[in-house]
Amino acid sequence: MGWIKKLWWGWKRVVVRLNVGISRTLMFIAYWLGLGPVAMIFRITRPDPTDRGLGDTSKSAWLPPRMGKQDIRRAQRPW
Repeated sequence: MGWIKKLWWGWKRVVVRLNVGISRTLMFIAYWLGLGPVAMIFRITRPDPTDRGLGDTSKSAWLPPRMGKQDIRRAQRPW
C-alpha cells in the first residue's frame, strides 16, 4: 500500500504543476487577445480619452463645470 500512496502523491504533484502551467498560459492568451485589440482601438480612435491636455503645462487640466440653474428643486432631486 505504501508505494501506491507515493505514486498517488507524485501524480497529484505532476497534475497540479500541469494545471498551473495550463491556466497561466490560457489566461495570458485571453488577456492579450481580449485587451490587445481593445487597447489598439482606443489608441487609434481616442488618443487622450480623459482630455487632460498632457504636454501643455501653461493651462490647467481642470475643465469648467457644466452646471445649469441652481435652486432648491435641483438639490432635492439630483438626478
